[in-house]
Order: sequence, then C-alpha cells, then structure tokens
Amino acid sequence: MALQRVDLRNADPDHLARAARLAAEAIAEDRLVVLPTETVYGVAADPRRPSSVARLVGFKGRPDAQPFTHHVAEIADAERLAAPLSAPARRLAARYWPGPLTLVVAARDGGDVGIRLPAHDFARRVIAEVGSSLYLTSVNRSGEAPLVTPDAIAAGFRDQLDMLCDAGPPPLKLSSTVVRLGRGSIEVLREGILTRDEVLAVAATTVLFVCTGNTCRSPLAEVLARRLAAEHLGVEPHAVAERGLRFVSAGLAAAFGAPASEGATLVAAEVSCNLDGHVAQPLSREQVQQASRVYCMTDAHAARVRALAPEAADRVTTLRPDGGDVADPFGGSTAQYRSTREEIAHALAARWEEIADLDR
Repeated sequence: MALQRVDLRNADPDHLARAARLAAEAIAEDRLVVLPTETVYGVAADPRRPSSVARLVGFKGRPDAQPFTHHVAEIADAERLAAPLSAPARRLAARYWPGPLTLVVAARDGGDVGIRLPAHDFARRVIAEVGSSLYLTSVNRSGEAPLVTPDAIAAGFRDQLDMLCDAGPPPLKLSSTVVRLGRGSIEVLREGILTRDEVLAVAATTVLFVCTGNTCRSPLAEVLARRLAAEHLGVEPHAVAERGLRFVSAGLAAAFGAPASEGATLVAAEVSCNLDGHVAQPLSREQVQQASRVYCMTDAHAARVRALAPEAADRVTTLRPDGGDVADPFGGSTAQYRSTREEIAHALAARWEEIADLDR
C-alpha cells in the first residue's frame, strides 16, 4: 500500500479533527501511522492489540523484550498505568509535562513502565481518539539514528509505513530525556533537551542553607551535609543527588559570583570537602519555594527568609536544633573557622534523621 501523507500544516480545526479520527482508525486497523511530537516523529501502535505491537516490533527490528514507551493524552492516564508516583516523579511531571521527558516508573501491575505526555496537540488528540495510551517510537531501525523530518521519513520508509501525519519539522529534533525513578534513586538513562543536571535539580529533594554572604557558613553546611549524606547512603558525594537529595546554599546579602572565603575553603579541605568551585548566590524567593527544608545559620536569618517567602514559613528553621546561632567566622582565625565547621557538623548530625525523612 502506498504511504498516505496527511498534511497538518496550517490546517483548520475541522481538518485536524478529521485527521485525528483518520489516524486513530488506521491504528485500530494495525496500520503503521507516524505522528508528530515536539521531539521527533513517532510510529504508533496500540498496546492493547498484539497484532499492532507485532507490526511495530517488526518495523523497528528490535528484541521483543525491549519495551516501548506509553504516550498519554493526560496526566490522569499516566496515573492509571503507574503505581503511585514518587515525590521526584511528581515534581518532574509538574515541571516538564507536557514535554520532552519520559519517566520510567513502577507499573501498577508490577515491573517498570515508561510514560510520556507529549507537548504536541495533534499527537495527544490522536491518543484521546484511540482511547488508550499509544506506543510511539522514533522512525528508524533499532540502533540507527532517527529520521526527524517528514520528507526524510517518506523517502526512507515509504514502503514500510501506511500513514504519515505531516506537521513539518519537529521543534526540538531531539529525542526525549529518559529518567528512571526507583526507590530512593534518580537515574538519567538518556539526555535530550533536558540535561542530567536540570533533571536532578527538579527531581531531588532540595535542602537549602542560608547565611549572610554565602561565602563561609552556608557553603560549609552545603558540603558537610553532602558528605554526611554520602556516608549514610553509601555513595560518593557527587552521587548524592542521584539518591534523591540535593544540597544548595545562598546568602541574604551575597554578591553573586564571589568565591568561598579562604578560611572556609581551608577548613573544608581538612575534612576532604571541596569549596574551590563555589560561587556565591543571593537568595531568591523561588529558591525558598522550591526547597523542602531551609536551614538558616541564625534566628535573624530565619525571620528574614520567612518574610521573603511567607508561604514556605513552616519549612524554614535554624540549623541548630536548639535555635541558637552558628557563629560567623568571617574575618576570623583558622581556629574560629574550625570551630564553626564543627558546630555545623554537629548540628547536621542532629538533623540527619529529619533530612533523611524528607519526601524523596
């Protein structure tokens, strides 16, 4: 059968509605239909129909056991496929869906399931017409680079595909970022337009430390907390974010870009913590809103942070559990810096169970 090419460019709403129904009917007949998304085009199959899936497997030339990603029309559809989403999964979905992100999570019926909510109106409309999630996989043989433009797809697979819904070149031309979310772990399986660092910054539970200039106390708290978490989790400090905990610091009167003070850098290095690359940043309301817990070096700092973001007031407290202030060593001796380091380390140890119990 010749490839049927349906032009969606500059189409009016009635034409798009008819095209979506036509594509859904073709999928129900086990025909191979190519749909546009914001990342790359995808070949569709109905997961409920073994014959449809078999055609897709044959087209891709991939092992039967290698799973396809479910594409859904609404977040509610994802929740029907997955077990209750973890806090990191909920944060990622809230930030990036609809969009170029695939989440691999625990399935409702056991095992894992890959799910994506694409940011393309036509693709979601077809999925809704089908009345089920759809498998969508890039247009290529397994192991080869995907074809990303309609003309390339038509030229390369004219005799193997049945319908091509042509919306022009996709905006991103890059496959989605794929993230596996296990019990207490966040693993970026494939980077796309969203990088590993961006994913971890959103997915991980964020603990924020606040002082005045973000050059002494709060940077020390950040690196000491990361080291403490690494010891408890049995990983290297650089891998703590992948276990669902992210530590950051900021200052209420920080000069953006300033390095850690010489004294803080020295006493951090004495306990195998590195502040060489630290860059001071002023505290923002958004940082406070995004943090699961905000630990301040003094009660006065905590009061100012609560005033900055009153809606987050219940998540803001002093680092010392007794409410006391952590001494400011700025301009002081190395001995004073060491004393502050130990004061922070002691407070973090007392706070560890609280940090470990944060929603991650």
